[in-house]
Amino acid sequence: MPRALTQVRCPNCKSPVQAALEQLIDVAEDPSAKARLLSGSLNMVRCPMCKYEGALAAPLVYHDPAKELLLTFVPVELGLRKDDQERLLGQLINQVVNRLPAGQRKAYLLQPQAQLTMPGMIERILAADGVTREQLDAQRNRLRLFEDLLRTPEPDLAAFVQSHDSELNAEFFQLASYSLQATGEPRAREAAMVRLEQVLDLTSYGQRLAEQEAEVAAAADSLRQLGQELSRERLLDLMVQAPGQERVLALAGLARPALDYAFFQLLSDRIDAAPAEDKARLTALRQQLLEFTQQLDKLQEARAAQSASVLRSIVNAPDLDQALAAALPYIDDLFLGILEANLRAARERQDTATVRRLEEIDSKLRQAVERAMPAGLRLAQQLLDVEDEAQALKLLEEQATAIDDQLVSALLGASQKLEEAGEAEDAQRVRTLYRAALRLSMQAKARS
Repeated sequence: MPRALTQVRCPNCKSPVQAALEQLIDVAEDPSAKARLLSGSLNMVRCPMCKYEGALAAPLVYHDPAKELLLTFVPVELGLRKDDQERLLGQLINQVVNRLPAGQRKAYLLQPQAQLTMPGMIERILAADGVTREQLDAQRNRLRLFEDLLRTPEPDLAAFVQSHDSELNAEFFQLASYSLQATGEPRAREAAMVRLEQVLDLTSYGQRLAEQEAEVAAAADSLRQLGQELSRERLLDLMVQAPGQERVLALAGLARPALDYAFFQLLSDRIDAAPAEDKARLTALRQQLLEFTQQLDKLQEARAAQSASVLRSIVNAPDLDQALAAALPYIDDLFLGILEANLRAARERQDTATVRRLEEIDSKLRQAVERAMPAGLRLAQQLLDVEDEAQALKLLEEQATAIDDQLVSALLGASQKLEEAGEAEDAQRVRTLYRAALRLSMQAKARS
């Protein structure tokens, strides 16, 4: 839904402040608005004078047609009279009703549920999503633990982690990451991210994660070594010979497209031909792979549905820049793939208006991603986009001060991928850039 710019006074220093105000959250129209509400980033005020940051008190209507949920909230501190409340909320609810086709205007729209507090509204939304009170309490406990973690002095950090190791799990770090996304102060966000990285390395969860990452790296290396010789048979050999379950799952995740009917038929044939002492192990492997691929597919379907919904909200948004800024946490390779597929389909059916809109979205996203890149990775992308080797080398020398380990690693990785894809000429060009970047980097380090 559109966010209107309004001028308010800073609650702290009373200076005039421009704030983006959202009073109608319609999940069907803008799924990302729900995330802003639940994360606490909705209607945030940031004062450039005194650096105050907080939520703007404003009447709010929340609508989720899939759950037939219509909620209203009016902050007590506004001191609005009852008739003023009804007038403001009525205008917002009318917008909801007017957007719905006549066949979707159901009885729940005539009975909005008033919420007395913002936490109460959030609890009601989460309850409709199937989140229990026990889960909410657990989430609050994780938030308090995160706050305690940030306040813990550096010398006491190891002891803090040891005493709370079982609580510093995947759910904790996920919630902490969401909280950081809603933090408007860059320095505070950066300091908290550094602290989280320190803590992650000390926890049992972090150590398990590091082990999993090592298994993924080892699996990727084994697939890369096979190169053009990679086949279903060789992939199955790697899985059968894997040192443990983590390696099997890593291989399955990296090579999911190869785990098709032909692969499982091959595995079944091997089970039938195996000696008695190996049948049980191979049968367990087949069951494990079947369950894992089903989980992957369900997760992929859910992510694809979410990405498609976010793309629809961006396409229909009246303010494209605001919509893209709000949707950035949802932008990943899957989203970009869906964007490309929609753009290709629009071109095929010669839908000029949709093509222009999607091309604008694609262009703005690329600009946003490039701005967010570290300087080294940004230069690496620029070098890869230059097809003429001499021009790329000249650009590299001109930007020698931006060369860092990330740039060197990016060029090496790109050359390896091109080699694996059989694009020898492009691989050689990028390999030349890699060697030049490495040489310039070593020269710079020798001078310092």
